[in-house]
Amino acid sequence: MDIVLDCDIISTFAKVDKINILFEIFKDKRIVIPDAVYVELLEAEHKGFSFTEKIFKSKIEITGLNESELNDFKVIVKTKKIHYGEAEGIVIAKKRNGVFLTNDRVAVRFCGEKDIAVLDLKDILKMAARKRLFDETEMEMIIKDIEIKDNTVIVEKDEILDEYER
Repeated sequence: MDIVLDCDIISTFAKVDKINILFEIFKDKRIVIPDAVYVELLEAEHKGFSFTEKIFKSKIEITGLNESELNDFKVIVKTKKIHYGEAEGIVIAKKRNGVFLTNDRVAVRFCGEKDIAVLDLKDILKMAARKRLFDETEMEMIIKDIEIKDNTVIVEKDEILDEYER
């Protein structure tokens, strides 16, 4: 089973220097980014963003679509609501019996409708909390760091921190 990342989710963890969370949560799983996500990251690097270096130096693998996956990809991108990176990731997760990690609400909804395993940022942080990869104070700092460095508001903070009360 592959753990398939979109650009947004891997960028978030790279910006806060926490890519290792993914490897700790998904031990013994292959963690990949699709070709289209790799291209998005290269474009970000060419624009001067330095967080991409952390991704490229990590153990995350790059994977492409095979012929049967390409046909499904073409169908998904015709909707024009899902970007290429997300579309590739969704197809790879579906065809390879994997899990797609994204913070794109449209992609999450699409996966839900198509019965494709998907996790968003909140789900990943809750898993890290459940596994006690960090104590509650550290998790609060990680959440704050994500919000600042990724210009993101995590509205489900309480849900994540509630995991420490279990």
